[in-house]
Amino acid sequence: MQRHLERLYRHTSVTSYKAQHINFRVFVLLLYLCLALLSGATTSPAWAQHSQQNSITNWQTDLLKRYEKNRQKTRQFARRYHWPIRKNYSNQRVLTLQEIDPLGQPVYYSLHNVEAAQGTRTQALQGGGSLPIALSGNSTLMEGRLGLWDGGRVLNTHQEFTGTPYGNAKIIQKDNGASVNDHTTHLAGTLVAQGINASAKGMAFGSQLSVWDYTDDISELTTAAPNLLISNHAYGPVAGWVYNDSRPGTNPDLKWEWWGTPSINATEDYLFGFYSMKTQDLDKLAYNNPFFLMVRSADNKRAETGPPDGTTYYLKNTDVQSTVARSRNDTYDVIPADATAKNVLTVGAANVTYTSQNVPVLAGSASYSGWGPTDDGRIKPDLLGIGTSVFSSVGSSVNAYGTYSGTSMASANVSGSLFLLQELYARQRAAGALSGGQFMRAATLKGLVLHTADRPNPEAGPDYRQGWGLLNTEAAARLVLNENRAHLFLEQSLTPGSTFTKSIVAQGNEPLIVTLSWTDPESTATSITSASVNSRTPKLVNDLDLRISDGQQTMLPFVLNPAQPALAATRGDNIRDNIEQVYIANPVPGKTYTITVSHKGKMTYSSQPYSIIVSGLYRINCQLTARIVPTQDTTICPGTTLLLQSDTASTTTQYKWFRNDTLLTGATKSTYQATQAGSYKLRITAENGCSATSQPVTITLRNAEINLTPSGNQLLCSTNNQVQLTVVPIKGGTLTGATFDWLRDGSTINSAHSSTLSADQPGRYQVRVTQNGCQAVSNATVLLSSSVNSLTLLPEETDLYLPQGATVTLKAPIDTSYQYQWYRNDQAIANAREYRLAVAQAGVYKVQVTQRSCVGWSTVRSVRTTALLTATNPDPTNLFMIYPNPAETTLSIRYVNPASKQVQIGIFDLHGVFQHHQVSLTAHNGQFEGAISVGDLPPGLYILQLTDGLTSQTSRFIKK
Repeated sequence: MQRHLERLYRHTSVTSYKAQHINFRVFVLLLYLCLALLSGATTSPAWAQHSQQNSITNWQTDLLKRYEKNRQKTRQFARRYHWPIRKNYSNQRVLTLQEIDPLGQPVYYSLHNVEAAQGTRTQALQGGGSLPIALSGNSTLMEGRLGLWDGGRVLNTHQEFTGTPYGNAKIIQKDNGASVNDHTTHLAGTLVAQGINASAKGMAFGSQLSVWDYTDDISELTTAAPNLLISNHAYGPVAGWVYNDSRPGTNPDLKWEWWGTPSINATEDYLFGFYSMKTQDLDKLAYNNPFFLMVRSADNKRAETGPPDGTTYYLKNTDVQSTVARSRNDTYDVIPADATAKNVLTVGAANVTYTSQNVPVLAGSASYSGWGPTDDGRIKPDLLGIGTSVFSSVGSSVNAYGTYSGTSMASANVSGSLFLLQELYARQRAAGALSGGQFMRAATLKGLVLHTADRPNPEAGPDYRQGWGLLNTEAAARLVLNENRAHLFLEQSLTPGSTFTKSIVAQGNEPLIVTLSWTDPESTATSITSASVNSRTPKLVNDLDLRISDGQQTMLPFVLNPAQPALAATRGDNIRDNIEQVYIANPVPGKTYTITVSHKGKMTYSSQPYSIIVSGLYRINCQLTARIVPTQDTTICPGTTLLLQSDTASTTTQYKWFRNDTLLTGATKSTYQATQAGSYKLRITAENGCSATSQPVTITLRNAEINLTPSGNQLLCSTNNQVQLTVVPIKGGTLTGATFDWLRDGSTINSAHSSTLSADQPGRYQVRVTQNGCQAVSNATVLLSSSVNSLTLLPEETDLYLPQGATVTLKAPIDTSYQYQWYRNDQAIANAREYRLAVAQAGVYKVQVTQRSCVGWSTVRSVRTTALLTATNPDPTNLFMIYPNPAETTLSIRYVNPASKQVQIGIFDLHGVFQHHQVSLTAHNGQFEGAISVGDLPPGLYILQLTDGLTSQTSRFIKK
């Protein structure tokens, strides 16, 4: 086997590997986990069964260690067998070495690449559509909760991602990914492009997007998942047939490669439908992060069906040829391993037509989109999105766009749409900080979009080609809004051996639909053996069961038969899927039905959370109406309050106030004091459950909001300098009819009443604007006098006398806003741009200081050189200098004696009276240098005494 692997996978080129710094990354991740544990971090109360595990972070630590070990082994094998780390194929496809499988074979990943918002009805949520909401993903509580793992970096300078009105960066690159990638930039645009080009507007066009390169994705997900709600993953292991146009020659049949593993199965790539160790880890990640949903593309393998039978082709990216007939990837069971996880949402691409009213109609899955089932018979794909001819940003330039097709595009279409549904759900419950229950569990969100998906015949149930149907974001949003009270959300937990029951009443004349969804614990990975290919052993761990009874018969959920994948769904006991649905096409109007949730077999952990979604409930013939008084839109001054109230008040009625479709926390009375601009609605609910929502009342603020320009701190360079201050309206307002009063340091400036002011004095300037009866005071602009006009050099002696070979340091005032340029004899000194300058040459010195736009010059210093002044001690080995002499403020000392360690300096007058505190100097490389301040000494002649413990030396100097 080893010899076979060496022959089959030996290659000549090895490129750089992203994981060269992985050891450090794993250290950081482990440190993060330890800190989280020490700080008392716990899981959500909704996931209480985690307390049964030994430690909530043990699985994370084990996962990180295991993937780091696999990366190290992968690098070793890549060097040993000369595997390419990165290889360019045709049609912008790049294969990247990700890991080695348990057989020691290389696993390569590639991107799934072969008008989205309209096809999935996401436009209805974006404002101005059929729903009374306007969502973009820009709510504060959504920030940082949308992720993308893909094949490289996003061009974050693209016009679709810059200059956003929300104050934060649009694209956050979270790792040192490879170079800018068109595929990644295209998906990012589908997710969050702001719509500079209206045709490229993203689903969550106001959202922030965090981006990672897919190499090392499991380790990165382990850390990032607790803060995310949705992530998009449009890549996976290379499997089955691959067309490689980069191979030499012109014969297209000789460009096919088969990526299966003959030792496991001679005709079929075992990865299709397979529950691998990585699939297991994805399920584990999802289970331990119950609000986080990973969206994965179903791959495009049905577009790559291999060469004609009997034609020569290659085994993987080697030079080994074969003519053995292999499976063609053109039918069922062609979704590779990572996308087969139970707890991810696997998305295929839809084939859609449109009615004359522009309503999308699902006509099946796209010709390239991967079909299920998984090996154990689960339904995959789960859902379809729009993936054909999607127009979005690309990375070739800041204003470049491209049209791509593939399940990658479909997955981004779905991911961005689901992010808006989470935003809507949160807005309907509370504004502000994240709290338990504010977001849907991932299982609830997954159940919601499968519950409301479009398919040609809903009663026929799901199938292995299109899953549960085409995403209908509008229908899902209507269910969340639940304005007609026809729907029900339940998030519950089932304990071992228990049963949940709930009675509901059907409306009739419409289907009664109940969907059960749960995030299932990870299963055991399937062993890679010939006998395990297409193993039908269920991967479901906690097998929950949904039943509906009308008292006479029990209705069962949809089931599919993996042995006959083309057959339509029947009703029966579903032992495979962690989503079940009972569909009653014609319920009896007003009849009571009982929902039952139970489980069979042993339950892993102390409970299993689950979600139930119901549609078709009985509605009261509600005559209730809601109205806000005042009924008309109103404009108020900033800082004032407008009383909004219900036209009726009752102690038995519940009141909920909304601003811009977001529930106002604590606003539960029949009145509300409004102080902010926005669109206000009132929802009232009567005792009988009847509910009504008012028409909106819009409050606007009179536009007296203004700014000054220039803003911040400004400099007056001289007493003759002026700064022109100008009033600028903000938020699109005008200054028509406004009056102005200028303020300096809070006091009114007489006769200053225009929209501009020429300010020539230091102070804090503001302007007070009166317009339409409202007043507003601007931000402040502070004028400061520049300090560059009074620069004094140190030392302060105007004439400095230096012994030959000595230096003196000239110093200018220090200010972080200064830029310096020193001059000698009016000539700029090269590279002399610090606040200080060591001078050894005679000359006239000064420094030019620039402070923003102000330029000033220091006082000048004249430096002259003199003959060497030696010590009174005749020993020539002890060099002793003092300068300048005469001295005005500072006396510099230089002494050289390698035998000395420390010297003491004292100053005496001519009568031997000590005149100055003693100064100690310490040697540096056998030299002593220092300075003594003599500015406080009276003018006259003085003696400086130096003692080094071995000798004593004196020198005279003059104090000017």
